Amino acid sequence: MPLFSLTIVCLVTAVLHRLMDGPMPLWAVCCYALERLLPETLTLWLAVLARVLLILVLMAGGSVWWRRMWQTHHFVMKLQAAAVSIRPARLDVLCAQLSLSPPVVALATPVPLAFCYGLLRPRICLSAGLIDALNDKELKAVLLHENYHCRHYDPLRTLLAETLAAMLFFLPAVAEWRDMFLTSIELTADRQAIHQVGRPPLAGAMYKLLTHPQAIRLSPAMSGVCGFSATQSRLGQLLDDAPTLPHFSPRTLVISSLALTLGCILLQLSLS
Repeated sequence: MPLFSLTIVCLVTAVLHRLMDGPMPLWAVCCYALERLLPETLTLWLAVLARVLLILVLMAGGSVWWRRMWQTHHFVMKLQAAAVSIRPARLDVLCAQLSLSPPVVALATPVPLAFCYGLLRPRICLSAGLIDALNDKELKAVLLHENYHCRHYDPLRTLLAETLAAMLFFLPAVAEWRDMFLTSIELTADRQAIHQVGRPPLAGAMYKLLTHPQAIRLSPAMSGVCGFSATQSRLGQLLDDAPTLPHFSPRTLVISSLALTLGCILLQLSLS
């Protein structure tokens, strides 16, 4: 971890040096010396390589962003078409008791579903199958979990994390950070529900959702109680308050540090 952090500092320092034209830092001095030692032809090709990699990074991030946006748009259109015109009275009563501010959409499908969708105007979506399968306390736990996602714009934050991980695909530590970030979101949303209704209702709701034969995975633009990536950590938190959290592995930190070091050199050469 210290090596990875040091390389990030070096990269930022080199960029700031180029932007501000201030005193040359040690990292820039090393790159400057390397530039003088390398043959001119090799330096030129390295500069071209740096520009190509920068274009690939931007293209990777842009493609993920637009693909997710397109998927979300079509998904929302389908939700609006499948939404029931009159919500179950039981759902309205529970929403009033919890004083939920975001709109709650009910779907006319027997498949148990619960998720938060929408980037700038997040909403809670529940299926008729879920409403029928859960008792009042379990349904409250699900609503509180999803309400946390809505209040913190978690679909948008999730999309940004996915886009960043796609842009920095050459840094495996970023992918691990994304997993840690997404897991922390789910754990915090669970704690919000546990604080208000207790563990048993949330555990019962998760069991009924995860064991259903028609349970589906949701796209990163939607965040929900039936997310599968953080299931192990969430179950650990429900059982003994000690969730198993993803963490940075030494191997990926070393690889990412080396990749960042190479990136610093290429960036310095490309800006020369």
